[in-house]
Amino acid sequence: MKKLLYKLVIFILITVPLCYAFQWIIDTGLKKSNFSPEYKEWNDIVKSKINAAILIQGSSRAWVHISPKALEDSFKIPAYNLGMDGQNFPIQKARYDIYRKYNKMPAYIIQAVDVNFFNNPVVSYDFNQFIPYLNEDFGTILKEHSFFTYKDFTFPLYKYSHSPGIATEGFISFFRSGVKDNGKYKGFRSYNSNWNPIMLDTFARNHPNGFNVAVDTGTITKFEQFIQDCKKEQIKLILVYTPVERNFQNLLTNRDSIINIFTRFAEKYPVTYLDYSKNSICTDTSLFYNPNHLNAKGVDSFNKLLLNDLKQIIK
Repeated sequence: MKKLLYKLVIFILITVPLCYAFQWIIDTGLKKSNFSPEYKEWNDIVKSKINAAILIQGSSRAWVHISPKALEDSFKIPAYNLGMDGQNFPIQKARYDIYRKYNKMPAYIIQAVDVNFFNNPVVSYDFNQFIPYLNEDFGTILKEHSFFTYKDFTFPLYKYSHSPGIATEGFISFFRSGVKDNGKYKGFRSYNSNWNPIMLDTFARNHPNGFNVAVDTGTITKFEQFIQDCKKEQIKLILVYTPVERNFQNLLTNRDSIINIFTRFAEKYPVTYLDYSKNSICTDTSLFYNPNHLNAKGVDSFNKLLLNDLKQIIK
């Protein structure tokens, strides 16, 4: 019995450190890969490479719609886009908290808002972006808003079980000399694509009576606290509702009530709120590639409007 116990202890003493070593290799490799398109931005954050005066936040409607280069050219101060594909405000706020841990406080925050802003705050879309960072010091910030379990944070290598192929990609990428380019400029990327009606037609067919967007009251409270924190730190917060294709908007039955939340907060504190959801851009499908996202031509048109309005705010 003692001999068996001795062998078990030796096995654990050898195996556990090896598992942690492999995990470090895989995590390091993943950060150099494009397994998730968000790795480059996370690397910039944790390596304190950003320190932007103008910080853009939001979902994919931020990182596809608002160009940091256009802002830099216009206002001559550094800008960066932290927009996250498929994520609502609690996850955006978690990224902002991590950003502040490693980078200087911005002077301006352009917060892109939309009808999905107050959705249920659980990470499910592109969760791979978080995997190589779960065991770093900001992993605890993500615990509140993710489906990752205690096992993912505690047992080496277990977190890779959620995504087939991720461990292999990380191991191979570890031996690459540099970080793969994800095609973005400071977190921003536009798409030179034509309008595709399939998404709108499918959505309309599946929801003939319209669709009621879920609203999480806890997220509303968290957002209001964020506004208050920006006020205390004298950060100029600018809420921007970027264009959405008009027919798609009409299918959202509680759209107006969600927009009223943004309007109410803008008046209460007050903060600047720029709502482009009724702009003429929203009626021109040649400026979109799907109902929620402008194409490169649409981005150019929208950014001209945005920059003109921001001239009264960003000094």
